[in-house]
Amino acid sequence: MEIPFNEIVTGRKCFFILPDPSLMPISFLEDFFSLGFECYYIGNDGRVPVQKKIESILKLFKDVLIFINVDYELPDFNWTDYMKELLGKKASPEQFGIVFLKRQSAVELETIGKQFFQELGLKRGYMQLEYQKKNNLEIIARALYKNQAQGRRKAIRVLCSSACTYKFFYENDPYSGSLQDISLSHFSILSEDGPLPIKLYEKIAGIHFNIRGSFFHSDAILVMERPVGEKMLYVFSFVNSAGANGLDERTKSTLVPVLYNSVSSSCLALLEKYYHMEDTPEETKPEDAEDKTKADKEVKISAEQEMDPEIAALGEEEKEPEEKTEE
Repeated sequence: MEIPFNEIVTGRKCFFILPDPSLMPISFLEDFFSLGFECYYIGNDGRVPVQKKIESILKLFKDVLIFINVDYELPDFNWTDYMKELLGKKASPEQFGIVFLKRQSAVELETIGKQFFQELGLKRGYMQLEYQKKNNLEIIARALYKNQAQGRRKAIRVLCSSACTYKFFYENDPYSGSLQDISLSHFSILSEDGPLPIKLYEKIAGIHFNIRGSFFHSDAILVMERPVGEKMLYVFSFVNSAGANGLDERTKSTLVPVLYNSVSSSCLALLEKYYHMEDTPEETKPEDAEDKTKADKEVKISAEQEMDPEIAALGEEEKEPEEKTEE
């Protein structure tokens, strides 16, 4: 299933520009996802200039944090000069922070502070990474938390298709179908065959899930129900084997890579498409990159829409503001 444009761009995202994989390996991205941070690495592939990648991110995403690895050297390029130009016309200091390898002297650290924070006024601070990458996960996670990189979401939801199914028994009767969406905390289903006999806040044991070929089972509690047209939407909260909200750690470790891959592949594919759009006035309308699918998309109602004002706003912020249009 192709994810609608508005679903991809909604929600706070964090992009690391030119990260050093020896200090922050790509496996960190799944760890961040499990903490509720939607993060991406943007490298230098030699095909698209890094400057264009940064500017594309700023045009596509309304709620974005960007952390630049200022230790990365590009030919005939200076980060402070570029940032000064970028902040002058296309970006806000509130969107940027920096990443660099730990400095060995206070003088070096003071120089960086003067360049990027006193002169440029960046507001998202810095991540000073250590040589031992095992320490850097906590350093980055603390910085993301401090910068409220989750936005208003506690868990990142993923829209589902027929490749995401559930099955359970209730009073000896089988129930099965496709999920509407799923996160590490909730999932929702849309019943087309009349209301389910389950009572609100009732626990269902041993629900079996198949999420794009990954199988697991979990208990869940029905926490919300509401009509959607002639159908009924049911939102369940996962319950682990100890009776607490959420999934068992073993189940979570299985599910996180599947969910992150689904979210990231859609986001990065959209970015890749936007990189290569021609520099015309129409370029600033990224909806066109989705072949006008927005016109006939049906906005999904999710587990978080009733609980998350950011998700509930879907459909109300479809168009990029005119002032963001750059020639």
